[in-house]
Amino acid sequence: QNPWRAPSFHITSNIPRTMPSKSSLLVISPLDASALQVDEDGKPVVSEAEHRLDSMDPFNHPRLRRALILQQLLKNHQEDGLEMEFHQVKAENDWTKVYEKVHTKGLLEFLSTAWDRWNALGTEGQDPSGGRDSTSGFVLVPSCMPLPRDPWQRPSQHVIGQMGYYVTDDVTPVYGALVKELQVDAAAVKSAVEAAAQTHSAVYVLTTHPGHHGAADSFGGYCYVNNVAAAARQLQATLGDEARVAILDVDYHAGNGTASIFYEDPSVLVVSLHCDPNHDYPFHHGFADQTGHGEGQGTTLHLPMPPGTTWEASYQEHLQTGLSAIQQFTPRAVLVSLGLDTHDQDPCAIRRAGFGLKGKDYKAMGRLLADELPAGMPVVFFQEGGYRMDKIGEAAANVVTSFCQHRSVA
Repeated sequence: QNPWRAPSFHITSNIPRTMPSKSSLLVISPLDASALQVDEDGKPVVSEAEHRLDSMDPFNHPRLRRALILQQLLKNHQEDGLEMEFHQVKAENDWTKVYEKVHTKGLLEFLSTAWDRWNALGTEGQDPSGGRDSTSGFVLVPSCMPLPRDPWQRPSQHVIGQMGYYVTDDVTPVYGALVKELQVDAAAVKSAVEAAAQTHSAVYVLTTHPGHHGAADSFGGYCYVNNVAAAARQLQATLGDEARVAILDVDYHAGNGTASIFYEDPSVLVVSLHCDPNHDYPFHHGFADQTGHGEGQGTTLHLPMPPGTTWEASYQEHLQTGLSAIQQFTPRAVLVSLGLDTHDQDPCAIRRAGFGLKGKDYKAMGRLLADELPAGMPVVFFQEGGYRMDKIGEAAANVVTSFCQHRSVA
């Protein structure tokens, strides 16, 4: 009997060495799928501490998001019979090693130590300019940001100065539980790479935090470290340093951090479909004429679209363009930054902006990915944004289940 199968769903404590060759999905998450609880309205329950953390921001509720997605995946699995494995990860204590090939030592040291260093200042040394009160207590936010950076600037030794140096906004705070969450996200990235190297089945990584706005020496946009970039580098180390990897970013906001990390690298193709930065965040990157630099010229493909874009009105066409570029690049693996804030009426868009994708469109997206991505190679989905909580689970499940249902892995 196959130890990785069960009649309904199976929770794995270790990454399986082999998985079924057709229509299967490995879901990697900090959550225990077998212990997911729901309230009287059928919504997944998050702890009080996680609820307070989610309440720090009016749009960004990553702990509820991962629970809603996991709940919908379990439902799809049980009702539709799609073969899935659910793997819960634990904290990776040496977590910065997962990201050391894509982020600077200074940034990783800051994220690792900032909260403890702030607390070590004591009440007399904790200047109020260092942060603000939130629903989860005091959090660190920048008070002095050296923008634009010039070649003569460098980070201060003071934690307040470093907070302003490394972060790009005031909506991505540092707080007490952050390091533990990043440790678990690192474990998810590491497990995903191990699984992708062993199987041709799809992998879905439900990290707590998105990552595609994280650049080599900065964090922001709700992103602390770049999960998909770290996975690309680790896959290259596993498959061979010359192995080509393609990254497809379908988040509403441009994957500026990912593009920046690989902007001069010919071995990683970055394709990003997003709202035109002339209209929405990140505003300063994601333009069509930004195509790479030096040896990396031509391996960045930004496909910006205007506010109001729908699946029929150009999104599908742009996605086909991106997939054609991936085919021509002939990668050994494809990583998908799965942002779902392209959904109609997603709240995390500037006024009069936003896209208009709907539930059925995410099924079409999954099928198009299955049809166009070369068979027989690892495909790993990484959770990015998505802020319409009443639709996030359905949208995510529609993409990955449709992909698996139509995917030919042989």
